Amino acid sequence: MIVETPSKVILFGEHAVVYGYRAVSMAINLTSTIKINKINERKIILNLKNLNKSLSLDLNYIKDLNISNLDNNLSDFKYCLCAIRNTLNYLDIEPEFGFKMEISSKIPVSCGLGSSASITVGTIRAVSKIYNKPLKDEEVAKLGYLVEREVQGKASITDTSTITYKGILEIKNNKFKKIKGSFEEFLKSCKFLIVYVEKRKKKTAELVNKVAKIKDKDIIFKEIDEIVEEALKTKNKEDFGRLMTKNHELLKKLNVSTPKLDKIVNIGNIYGYGAKLTGAGGGGCIIILVNEEKEKDLIKELNKENVKIFKCEMMI
Repeated sequence: MIVETPSKVILFGEHAVVYGYRAVSMAINLTSTIKINKINERKIILNLKNLNKSLSLDLNYIKDLNISNLDNNLSDFKYCLCAIRNTLNYLDIEPEFGFKMEISSKIPVSCGLGSSASITVGTIRAVSKIYNKPLKDEEVAKLGYLVEREVQGKASITDTSTITYKGILEIKNNKFKKIKGSFEEFLKSCKFLIVYVEKRKKKTAELVNKVAKIKDKDIIFKEIDEIVEEALKTKNKEDFGRLMTKNHELLKKLNVSTPKLDKIVNIGNIYGYGAKLTGAGGGGCIIILVNEEKEKDLIKELNKENVKIFKCEMMI
């Protein structure tokens, strides 16, 4: 059995969303893949293909696992193990067999694309399916959020909800609504590049705390919210790209961009319809709305900058 799970980008509204304003997130087809098979023993075998690491544990050990007290050699498995434990406990079954799970991912880690949430959601779906007890989306999203909160100490619903429900979500006050209709149809016609520019120098929490100290942040957040309002009514790529760039300029005022991010955004503005950082900032990724007439030139310019380029579209 194979479970493929998307990643996510923030199209508009990062940081402002922390203060109760809106953000727009989108699931994209940069995916993680989980292969799961039954084994006739009461144990689990995990294989993290990208890291070339494996682990075998008794199922009895899993159900009472303390994630906050894991051995160092288990730390790379913490999201998977927490997701497995929470799913088994939620299903309230006594498994008669175990499973082998192989996890691989195309998603760059720790750069705002929801790599951990993708693997978490995929693991929850895979475990529930192998025991023939598939879960509803709301159950998957809730379990995923609880996993992220336990592992990270605190969490937002944004990553796990977007990755669970796919498509486009509007997030506000840690609640969401799915966006359908003409805006979704418009975004289906868009091609994006995700550009992994540089390793993030600070964690999300540090960047959020940095923004909290900015004097005029509420004025900036209101401007970002106005961009969200305008973007949700847009059906034109040039206008949408312009709004992305405008959002990036406001994120620069919040001091979460970097010179290299700004340079890649500038290339995206010249050879695409528009660009912005996505996620908390401080490094990480840029999203560019592709102008297909200039796409070859765009990629040519980006390739001069020692960055990683991922072509992507909305995943529904």
